[in-house]
Amino acid sequence: MVFQETEKAELKRVLNDSCVKEVVAFLNTMDGTIYIGVEDDGTPVGVNNLDEVLRNVADIITAQILPNPQEFIKIGTVYESGKQVIEVSVKKGNGLYYIKKYGRSSAGCYIRVGTSARSMTEEQIGKRYIESLNITKPTIKEIESDRQDLSFEQFKYLLNFYGVHVNDSAFDKNFNLKNKAGLYNRLAFLLSDQNDISIKVVRFKGKDKSEFISRKEFGYCCLIKAMSNSLEYVLDILNIVQTEIVNGVRVDTPYFDEDAFREAWINAICHHDWTQDTPPAVYAFDDRIEIISHGLLKKDLTIDEFYSGVSKPVNADLAKILTQMHFIEQSGRGIPTIIKKYGKGVFRFGTSFIECVIPYNIVDKNKMEEMNGTLPEKVQNVPVNVPVNVPVNKTQRKILELLQANNNLTYDNLAVTLNVNRKTIMRNINDLKNKNLIHRIGSDKSGYWEIIE
Repeated sequence: MVFQETEKAELKRVLNDSCVKEVVAFLNTMDGTIYIGVEDDGTPVGVNNLDEVLRNVADIITAQILPNPQEFIKIGTVYESGKQVIEVSVKKGNGLYYIKKYGRSSAGCYIRVGTSARSMTEEQIGKRYIESLNITKPTIKEIESDRQDLSFEQFKYLLNFYGVHVNDSAFDKNFNLKNKAGLYNRLAFLLSDQNDISIKVVRFKGKDKSEFISRKEFGYCCLIKAMSNSLEYVLDILNIVQTEIVNGVRVDTPYFDEDAFREAWINAICHHDWTQDTPPAVYAFDDRIEIISHGLLKKDLTIDEFYSGVSKPVNADLAKILTQMHFIEQSGRGIPTIIKKYGKGVFRFGTSFIECVIPYNIVDKNKMEEMNGTLPEKVQNVPVNVPVNVPVNKTQRKILELLQANNNLTYDNLAVTLNVNRKTIMRNINDLKNKNLIHRIGSDKSGYWEIIE
């Protein structure tokens, strides 16, 4: 046998500290072999204390490298020119491998370049780690649900509400709720009445998380219901409408663009790693609102493709259901809509999460006063005269406009007209009462609404 050092073969006279680097480099780059007991020029010199060195090699593999690479490494010996040479055959692994004592850093991560092991850059480490998280990971369609006693009353109600036909005899099959073994899968659990994952919307005072204001939980129900309710809460309660008077005309400016947030939130639901129990979340601050989803883009979707609107959701079956219910179009307009409004900088890709940070459009009063009356067409004629110093959200303003046109409308009338649930109308009506903007004259059945100006 002729020993020659190449990009796929490393020659070592003795086992030393650099051997672990060579193993890691092959794991991260390509199949290769390390020969211990061979000079650099290919002359076999053999290994003294063969059994001890073999044990040391095994210890390096099991104790000094993470994640454990044993399935990709085979240790043996070859006999050449009367000498015993150790042969360590390494296959390329399916993740990012590193020396345990140095961690995922340039000092611990190596790749094979030519005939040597080279430290990886931080950028290479980040990219490889992101790729490793998506390798052979089972999907929510394949993972068996922890519970099999599932019911879907809420899901079926929502399907009917959004115009999706429900065929009870083929329900599980039509929505891919069972795995190949015929058991309810993780997707089924998320859509079931028994789903115990709760989405949270947290408000903080100021620009960091040092002072907590409130926490709202949306969950312990069908995921789509939780997603819809949390979306409604953010748009109704957190998206404060700022009102200014410019040259005698009212200008309403919400904190953030409703369409952009909606696209970002539903995108987070579709890309979230629902194989684990940590849900996506919304964090609201004085100057911005943040959406964080745990998990990453699909392995075959680049960030540039993501920005351009290429639709490859991590949870394809969930996205298909949301498309049928008209929450999303899968036309690729969602991310470009956000970028057109706020730019690519609102997205941040971590090693295990995607974050979208939408800044508030805080009204500059001085700038508003300097405007020359050139206003968007939609604010030229505002039918409701709400005091400037009284904040109302978008739903509340719509309620006021409807009640001014017809003060006999009921809670149910308003709910149907605005396409929201009755509880949302009741909550906003109560808030309008507390702000002294409306008053009920007479009974709920025969009375009417009075708008206070």
